Amino acid sequence: MGEELQIIRDMLPFLIPLLIIQLVLLVIALLDLLKRQNMPGNTRLIWLIVIIFVNIFGPVIYLIFGRKDRPDDSY
Repeated sequence: MGEELQIIRDMLPFLIPLLIIQLVLLVIALLDLLKRQNMPGNTRLIWLIVIIFVNIFGPVIYLIFGRKDRPDDSY
């Protein structure tokens, strides 16, 4: 039991920044998704599932590809 706790303590300096990055990306992607009104069909629900359940890559995928779903994004 002591070895497992030591491994966790050793990994914390690496895990905490990843957790912070994941939470920041999650919040940014969710806020962006919520303010978009003109998404066709179930697109918003699909992106919500991707953002929440695909961990750190879901918000990144949404921010790269999902933001192009709205027709008036052609600036």
